Amino acid sequence: MSDLNHDKKGKAYKKTTINMTSTSYKQDKWYTTSCSHCTFTLPLRYKDLVLIEKKTYTTIVRATDTTTGKYVAIKKLLCPFRTHIYAKRTHLELKLLIYLNHHDAQVLQLCDVFTPERNVNDFQTLYFVLNFVEYDLHQVIQCYESITEERIKLIIYSLLRGLKFIHSAGIILWDLKPTNIGVDRNNNVTILDFGLARVAPIGSDIDYSPTRLWRAPEIYLNKKKCDEKIDIWSVGCIMAELILLKPLFSGKVTINQLNRIFDIIGTPDSKTLQEICIPEASAYISRMRPKPKTNFNELFGFKYDPLTETSISGVSPEGVGLLDQLLSFDPRQRPTVEQALSHPFLEFYHDPNDEPTIEPLIDEHEDAVCSKEQWKATIWRMIEGFIPPSWINNDTTDNS
Repeated sequence: MSDLNHDKKGKAYKKTTINMTSTSYKQDKWYTTSCSHCTFTLPLRYKDLVLIEKKTYTTIVRATDTTTGKYVAIKKLLCPFRTHIYAKRTHLELKLLIYLNHHDAQVLQLCDVFTPERNVNDFQTLYFVLNFVEYDLHQVIQCYESITEERIKLIIYSLLRGLKFIHSAGIILWDLKPTNIGVDRNNNVTILDFGLARVAPIGSDIDYSPTRLWRAPEIYLNKKKCDEKIDIWSVGCIMAELILLKPLFSGKVTINQLNRIFDIIGTPDSKTLQEICIPEASAYISRMRPKPKTNFNELFGFKYDPLTETSISGVSPEGVGLLDQLLSFDPRQRPTVEQALSHPFLEFYHDPNDEPTIEPLIDEHEDAVCSKEQWKATIWRMIEGFIPPSWINNDTTDNS
């Protein structure tokens, strides 16, 4: 999405008919290089690698696309087919990137996907070429002594606008946090990571958990209650962090995290606990010392300079009211993304006609039980069939 302080673009877009996947590159058009002790085998068009992030299973670099002259981010999946579980996750991540590819939805854009291997039997390496975003929200928060209410409004609106698009597809992000949110110098927000995203409903068979500090309480207490409202809780945590310039709930382990949550929102009543939690969790919390809810106006409301009497941090009562809803313990009481966008705090930016949506994703492989080799064959076909959208090369972002 363009800078929200300017006119917003339309939602129509087309796809080109030029296939730019790995099969369209000649073997002599590739080269091998190294960045931060990680080997990359890339088409010649991608040069001048600079490390962005290195994790256990991925390495992300910035590169110059010599065809367009723009920066891109290249994500190398280091062990995409280690087991059939890894292969299934790789398939889902690629499927989501392709399905959600949109020019104006606050969502990461897939410019290309390729492998240097020439046939499926040798297929071990996978690269995503993505739009490059200069900063993440964690870096932005660290740079400020305070963030104005107007900027908080813009960031939270943009984040919810992206979530509206994602949730309309029936997709739950599951791990929304500041380091997974890109922000450019014009305050444009991009949701960056679908690595843990799932197609709704999530169910109770999740074998991995989102990052603790932004994790909704039902993830601890009853995974059967997990739905798209876990992302809404994360938005509340992020909004609070924009105000306080530090994570709101900074527990070290599960019990400590729940205590931190109850320190702020108060201990839920027994009826809510019984309705939301599994019996063991409800019984455990009921034995804890009850805690009252913190005064949200005092914690998150405007703070004033004693000399000038101008606000120097915090948000208005409308902002406090929205935050109170986002951080409801009971997910049934949290707003949907559409309800959050309609809140008076975001009235200046909210325009339902300029908030893209998409049909729910039908994942025919959601319940599939496939071997590692079968997943590889499916992903190989997806790479061969990928067509970069025409708007990818129309970006006028200045990389300077």
